[in-house]
Amino acid sequence: MLHKEKNHKFGSFSHLFRTGMMLAVLMLLAVLLPAAAHAPSQVGLAYDSENQTLKVTVTHQVSNPSNHYIYKIAIQKNAEEALTKEYTSQPSSSPFSYYYSINASEGDSLRATAYCRIAGSRSAEITVGDKAWAMKQAGADSAIE
Repeated sequence: MLHKEKNHKFGSFSHLFRTGMMLAVLMLLAVLLPAAAHAPSQVGLAYDSENQTLKVTVTHQVSNPSNHYIYKIAIQKNAEEALTKEYTSQPSSSPFSYYYSINASEGDSLRATAYCRIAGSRSAEITVGDKAWAMKQAGADSAIE
């Protein structure tokens, strides 16, 4: 029985080209994905007792706020869900604020969580005081992944 020996050259141009392209794509993904997908870097809260309004300021710097954005803000009052708002983009690539009508009294705990459409979330929490404005900001050390 005769059989034809297949000519496989390990060092052929097409084999090297395909291998090189696959490595280049993998390296590009390894570099770009972690940079592109990130939780908000800060969430700031301020409560106006007089107007019963919670200001949520989010820092989530992105290159394309219509594609990579904060898609949801969830607010809890005294550890119970009070309000959830969903979005299809974020207003800008720099810090931005949303205002929510929340009835709260002195001593109530308000927590807001900002969720990135691609990866991660960050929360901040304040306790309503007797001042007109109570403010608190969560930074890089309080990320929720």
